[in-house]
Amino acid sequence: MGEAYVRQTQEVLKPAANIVFNFASREDLMPDIPGIMTFGKTRHGRLCNMANLTATCPELAPEGWHQYVAYVVPRPAMGDFDSDDEVEKGFEDLREQFPGFDDKVNMLSVRVMRDEWPAQRTGAGYDMSVTTPVDALWCVGDAVKEYGNGGTQACAVSAKEAVDKALAARGIAQSEAHSLAT
Repeated sequence: MGEAYVRQTQEVLKPAANIVFNFASREDLMPDIPGIMTFGKTRHGRLCNMANLTATCPELAPEGWHQYVAYVVPRPAMGDFDSDDEVEKGFEDLREQFPGFDDKVNMLSVRVMRDEWPAQRTGAGYDMSVTTPVDALWCVGDAVKEYGNGGTQACAVSAKEAVDKALAARGIAQSEAHSLAT
């Protein structure tokens, strides 16, 4: 029973990569967007979104600075790719969207999330169940998500599902659990 589950995790899950750019700028690169911007089409189609972290949490950067995070999806996102080439394509997408990018930003880090530390434990459609073959043990995270969920949202939704299953296994109704918590 457990061996089949372990084999399933090795055969079903398909880790998905992402490249994360962290940078700061004295200029507000997104003055009309107080949060996250999603890109539909860029030159290389790699840049997917960028967030101004200091728009909502100004304490993340020294006064007068704006801190950003941008996410680039390599091709292929599931499988092998040339990291250096994909990072450069991400930079080119950023330069196209933000003219003068190289002169305006202080690059803090570029991290390729893949292999043993992927952006997602599995891509959409290659998910497993929260339920495991071990009694009273549930799996949570972005490898056991419902189709359409991803990242932190998938982690939260799967955690709620696991808690609901744990409560049900103990015979505790959700309404009773809520009243115990308050």
